[in-house]
Amino acid sequence: MDWLRLKNHLDRYLPLYVTLSMIAGFYVGVHANLKPYHETLKTLNMLVVISMIYPMMINLRVGELKNSAKLWKQLTIALFMGLVLSPLIMYASVLLVNSFHPMNHLLVLGLLLAVVVPCSSMSIAYTGFTKGNLELATIIVALSFTLAIVTVPGWLKVFAASYHVPISAWLLVKTILIVVIVPMVLGVATRHYLISRMGSEGFLRIRPAFPAVSLLGMYAIVFLIFMEKARVIAGKPEIVGLALLPLVVYYTVSLTFMTLLNRALGISYRDHMAMTFTSVGKNEGTAMAIALAAGMGMMAIPPAITPIVQIPFLVGYVKMWRKIAGLWKCRVLEEGTPSVS
Repeated sequence: MDWLRLKNHLDRYLPLYVTLSMIAGFYVGVHANLKPYHETLKTLNMLVVISMIYPMMINLRVGELKNSAKLWKQLTIALFMGLVLSPLIMYASVLLVNSFHPMNHLLVLGLLLAVVVPCSSMSIAYTGFTKGNLELATIIVALSFTLAIVTVPGWLKVFAASYHVPISAWLLVKTILIVVIVPMVLGVATRHYLISRMGSEGFLRIRPAFPAVSLLGMYAIVFLIFMEKARVIAGKPEIVGLALLPLVVYYTVSLTFMTLLNRALGISYRDHMAMTFTSVGKNEGTAMAIALAAGMGMMAIPPAITPIVQIPFLVGYVKMWRKIAGLWKCRVLEEGTPSVS
């Protein structure tokens, strides 16, 4: 099988497949009686979550962490933006929308969950498309997942308290361990095993298979979420549309802020692209997994629809990379590498 072709196809049509998964899940959920299958679906959810997170971790190059010391400035800005400012920007966006139309508290927590999770490994691909610093992007992804053990439960506990929603801190920590840390350890071990058996070239040939499997798992998760919550959504159809508004505000503000900030601080263009995609882009699959593993299905809806907004914004930023490079007074050489003119 041509895994690279499949991966590129799934990446390119991600918003379409997410939308189709939502529609299919909603249709099945409205017309089927799912109550007798509650326990079966719970087990299925966990299996699909594992099929989505574990392959993603195989491509995570944790070994790059040793190079982080020399990039402390860029790392500090990117991690602060991704793990601290992102939740605050989304919180402000939610307050803005709430001032016009009150939102369900679990829906709000789902929106906040969608941005407190680490960045997606797809951020590395976006960085590559724009001739950014791939090494820096890889380091940020690895550090983000590591720090998520503390930041995700911490932020959700703070936000849940502000909305008077009871959430067990231990449950969140246990969930992070199950859906992030264990797959990360297994992923690193699998990567080491495959490289030792197949060699680096052999591993590179099959590497596109892992994100492809993760994407298929994500579509399955979206289907299951909307199938299980179909009747709730049917009773309040404005839920999905309302959740999209804070996401639009978040991506507009975050991308603009990072562009202006990095330009003002004199961060290089290549580092800027790595920092922006890894701090603004979010791993909606991990967010859905956390919500489902913690037994909070309504919270999984915002992360499920996040790709509908996130992909157009980030792909749009990718397509504008030459204009953005112009802000750094970079010129594009024949081989496509930005250089200060």
